Amino acid sequence: MEKKTILVKNGIVIDGTGKPGHRADIRIRNGMIERISEELQPAEGEMLLPADRLCVCPGFIDAHCHTDFYAEHLPDACGKALQGVTTDVCGLCGDSAAPIGTGNLEELRRRREYRLPGTPPLPARSFGEYRQQIDRQGNATNMALFVGNSNLRIHAVGYENRHATAAEMSRMTGMLTESMQEGAFGLSTGLTYVPSMKSSTEELVALCRAMAPYGGIYNSHMRNESDCVMEAIREVITIAERSGGKRHISHLKVSGKRNHGKAGECLALIHEANARGVDVSYDVYPYTAGSCGLRTLLPPEILVRETVFNPTFLLAPDTLAMLRRRYEEADWDNLLLSCGGDGIVLSAGVSGLEGRSIGEIAAQWETDAAEAVARLLCRTEGQGTIIYHALAEKDLRTFLLDPLCSIGTDAFARSYTGPSVEGCPHPRNYGAFPRWVRRYLLDEGLLSIEEGVRRITSLPAQQFDLKNRGLLQEGFCADLTIFDPKTIGERGDFLHPAQQPEGIKYVLVNGRLTVEDGVFLTEKNGRMLRMH
Repeated sequence: MEKKTILVKNGIVIDGTGKPGHRADIRIRNGMIERISEELQPAEGEMLLPADRLCVCPGFIDAHCHTDFYAEHLPDACGKALQGVTTDVCGLCGDSAAPIGTGNLEELRRRREYRLPGTPPLPARSFGEYRQQIDRQGNATNMALFVGNSNLRIHAVGYENRHATAAEMSRMTGMLTESMQEGAFGLSTGLTYVPSMKSSTEELVALCRAMAPYGGIYNSHMRNESDCVMEAIREVITIAERSGGKRHISHLKVSGKRNHGKAGECLALIHEANARGVDVSYDVYPYTAGSCGLRTLLPPEILVRETVFNPTFLLAPDTLAMLRRRYEEADWDNLLLSCGGDGIVLSAGVSGLEGRSIGEIAAQWETDAAEAVARLLCRTEGQGTIIYHALAEKDLRTFLLDPLCSIGTDAFARSYTGPSVEGCPHPRNYGAFPRWVRRYLLDEGLLSIEEGVRRITSLPAQQFDLKNRGLLQEGFCADLTIFDPKTIGERGDFLHPAQQPEGIKYVLVNGRLTVEDGVFLTEKNGRMLRMH
């Protein structure tokens, strides 16, 4: 769509600062907010967006997601834009779409999860080359991309169960430094996943120091989110103290019934660190259930094997015996122990079983959870996904109330048809932000609407150094979300997730309409953002 002047008329402006909303008009020109005033007269040829009785906000910023995995092959995915999202913070949990080195590339191609069916093998490419590809084709949302720690380790070390040598550290820091120069926002880790989990604290400190001259942010899926969550938070704080800069905890949670009630203790550690001058923030998704790969149900000493999903190995009596023993132990991030077989649901991978729990599948097959997991992994070749019900609503609310908390989806860029919607993906892929606004702000009043909008606009913009975004302010980029407070809400659920939410009327990305009167325009108005 050709750039033009747009006038948003008679809206209730909630500007992202947390201040009370007020009625005003907004003029947008050449992708920027030109003027905000109580009364602006339409100019000749100007596009008019009537916003009577609608809330006009900065575009929502998804503080944690994985849009980059699908963006190259699904740039017009509408699932985020129809939630009101204009910017995705992605490349997280230790995995990113770039950079991808030549080292161990074939093994990466065999192992890499979360790829769209039918897409070509991952190419070796620099961060800058991926940026150029996205900027050429466009995207439904803007992307602020981190470098995955696993990408660095796979290139330099591979999947071996060991720490990096000095020479390998040099290769990793070189790749990270080059990516920072090309606009990356920092380093992400997935310390419960292979191979990121093999990174020592010292290795992470060294990588953070290498990106410090570029203002890089350390964004951590921590080493543990259940029985050892406090130790994991302390590690993030230690890395921050030893390397400086901003540090952020991805999707903070306390998993498993044994850990319910620990949210206050987690926040005490984080706030004590901030009081000492250590900049640590966090995000959560507004659900008590998470989602990840089916393979994460395996203990790490099995996952490091390249032939792990071979039935000859995984279904061998000795392997099953070891699995049964390990599922009783808490020295790793053991979701089966934390959630139980009835609390983990297969969301994608085996037609006819999606939406059913591990416990139900095991009963159907007349076996136990260990063998059911092994058989599912063999049938899906390790590519299945799960939803796990692990959190307590009370802990979630404690996290949500805290002023350091931003909101993320932990979701992918999905559409309502095609391969991205196969199975029963977590409903957060389609409704997290309308759910946040409807349930927690408007219906329950957990926070004011103004403060709740701040948590999804200016707060993540501040946490991730997103320049000129997150506020409705003259001279800022014109990312806007306009919604009806009477109707906004999530419509999907865990069995029927791919439902368009209600109430999102208009979405503008870089001053161009992406959603008009609730209809996605298939416009690819987003671009890759730069840290500097």
